[in-house]
Amino acid sequence: MAEELQEVYSLMIPTVQGNILLPNSNVAEIVPFSNVELFQNMQDKPAWFLGHLYWRGQEIPLISIDVIRGEEDPQANKRSRVAVAHTLNQNRDLPYIAIVVQGIPRLSHVNPENIKIEDRPVSAAEKMHVTVDNISAAIPDLDSLEEMIVSARREA
Repeated sequence: MAEELQEVYSLMIPTVQGNILLPNSNVAEIVPFSNVELFQNMQDKPAWFLGHLYWRGQEIPLISIDVIRGEEDPQANKRSRVAVAHTLNQNRDLPYIAIVVQGIPRLSHVNPENIKIEDRPVSAAEKMHVTVDNISAAIPDLDSLEEMIVSARREA
């Protein structure tokens, strides 16, 4: 039986300190950093929960994977954009997550030949670190991010 080469079309998306890698099918859209309402009072919110993106008539929670990893404020860079990602659990109250990113994503064809798993610690926002065609990236843990947002909303 011949093995089939499986390839996943993905987006390599720059962040403040590195890249995140998401399957193309998980990314609804990459939009400019506009139509954003940032929280004015962060007293009852985690620092990574920045506010909301108003997108296609919906209010989408805006988060920063960089801040969860302990990096700088992602809005300091004028090249900020927002990746709108589908959540995985068919939660009607949270169908999308808006993630602050930097720069323009690149299409990446991921297959068993060009991906390597990196042995590095991960944050609460990450599933694992990989290298694809010699470019290092974190794969976001969308389940964990969804749980973190639901929990932050409940505590607010």
